[in-house]
Amino acid sequence: MIQYTLTEKFFSKKAIHLVDENEEVAGEITGIRKEGYERNNVFDFKPVEGSSTIVGIKKRNWKNVIQPSYGVIHGDQTYTLKDKLGDNLLYFCVTGVIESEDIYIEEDWKEDIIFKVNKQKVAVIRPPKLTGKTIFKIDEQILPDHRLFGVIILMVFMYQIYNKEAAFIMDLLF
Repeated sequence: MIQYTLTEKFFSKKAIHLVDENEEVAGEITGIRKEGYERNNVFDFKPVEGSSTIVGIKKRNWKNVIQPSYGVIHGDQTYTLKDKLGDNLLYFCVTGVIESEDIYIEEDWKEDIIFKVNKQKVAVIRPPKLTGKTIFKIDEQILPDHRLFGVIILMVFMYQIYNKEAAFIMDLLF
């Protein structure tokens, strides 16, 4: 697996760089606005070469308030991932299909995010804890221009939103 790390761009608070093990920039992440998606909950990953990937939380209504849907846009294709109902009340768990591949993303007991494709682990995301850095370990076959690469990178932002919302609900209940 190849390791990548998120680093804030020195002169800009609007973009974050993704660097590889050699500290070379693999791409840039920015927050964007997109019609049909929640404000401040949509992110764009632009690799140095290749098509960008957008991941965001679709606008919710009373039917999907406890089961958010995530829109994934890569090139001219759009896909939908959803929180796994029931499991999402206990931990971060997202499922769906992208290009006929089953996607399963879940938080483990170490609070890492495991990304599986067709039941095979292809990435581990270690959200910022003590170091303050987000670390990604991604299968060598999934390069920055691959359609799943951007989804893996941007899913950490969906995880952070999930944690904020879960903390808010816990505060309301207790």
